Amino acid sequence: MVMLLVVLIFLFAFILMRIGYTLYIVNCCSDKPMYVQKSINVLVVLGSGGHTGEMLKIIRALNTVRYSPRVYVVAATDTVSQRRLQDMEKEFKDKAGVADKESLYEVEVVPRSREVGQSWLSSVFTTARAFVFSMLIVFRHRPSLIITNGPGTCVPICIAAFLMRVLCVCQIRIVFIESLCRVLSLSLSGKILYRLVDDFFVQWPQLKEKYPRSIYMGRLV
Repeated sequence: MVMLLVVLIFLFAFILMRIGYTLYIVNCCSDKPMYVQKSINVLVVLGSGGHTGEMLKIIRALNTVRYSPRVYVVAATDTVSQRRLQDMEKEFKDKAGVADKESLYEVEVVPRSREVGQSWLSSVFTTARAFVFSMLIVFRHRPSLIITNGPGTCVPICIAAFLMRVLCVCQIRIVFIESLCRVLSLSLSGKILYRLVDDFFVQWPQLKEKYPRSIYMGRLV
C-alpha cells in the first residue's frame, strides 16, 4: 500500500513537472521555427459559418504540396463546412492532376462540445465526450501542426494536443488565429487557449496591446 502511494505521488509530481515544462516551452520558446520537413502533416479545425470561411482562405494560401496530408476536423452537425472543404480539395486535386484514390486529405467528425442554447450543466458531459473523441483523433493522426481560428470544436482538440506533449507522446505545434471579427476582446476559445498554443495570431492592433504574447501581422484573411 505504501509502495503504491509512493508511485502515485511520483507520477503526480512527474505530470506536474511535465505540465510546467511544456507551458514554459510554449510560452517562452515558441518563437523557434518548426523543424524543416519535406511535408508537414497538418490538422485543421473548422467551425461553422464565418469560422470556416476564414479558415478555408488560410488553407488556400498554403503550399498544399508541402502541407499534406491534411486532416480536417468538423462538428457532427456541420454539413456545410464538410461540403465547402470537399469543394476546395477537389479544386486542389484538379489543379494538381491528382486522382481521387491519391487523395491527400481526410475528414474527422467530432460531437459538438456545446450547442447554441445548451445548458452549462449538460455541456459538461457533451464536452467530456467531445474531448474523448478529440484525444483519439489526435493520437491516431499525430499531426506535426494544428491550425485553428477559434470555433468551440478546437478547444478539446488543442487541449488533447497539449496533453500529448505533456505525456511525451508526440510534439505538435499549435497555431491559433483569432477570428477577424474579434477586435477588442478575445473569443472564449482564445481566452482558454491563449497560454496553451505556440503561436497566437490576432488581426487587430488593439488585441496585440491587450495580449502582448499574441502576434500581430495585420489582416490575415
